[in-house]
Amino acid sequence: MLAFMMPMLVIHQAHVYSMFQHHEAELKDPNSAVSILVKNIMDTYGSEFRTFKHGMLHGFMSALFLALPVLATNAMFERKSWKYIWINWGYWALSFMIMGGIVSAWQ
Repeated sequence: MLAFMMPMLVIHQAHVYSMFQHHEAELKDPNSAVSILVKNIMDTYGSEFRTFKHGMLHGFMSALFLALPVLATNAMFERKSWKYIWINWGYWALSFMIMGGIVSAWQ
């Protein structure tokens, strides 16, 4: 599930196509105004923020706001220490960061 969601969390350009999802027929026609607009956007901004470092930043933010609350809540109910929480979160943060970096840099 994480691998499936990571491109949507990391790649900004994926959202360009979601803006035009109701114009699917026009996107298939290379001469339509929508298709030309999307092509111009992707030609101009298609490789912006597609670095390993930027992907790692998004991976860290995702781990901070997605993994940490889940891990911390479960650990607190189990009466585990904060050391336990940080060690487990560190593993997931590293996983999110490496995965985000690879997905972002892979063009």
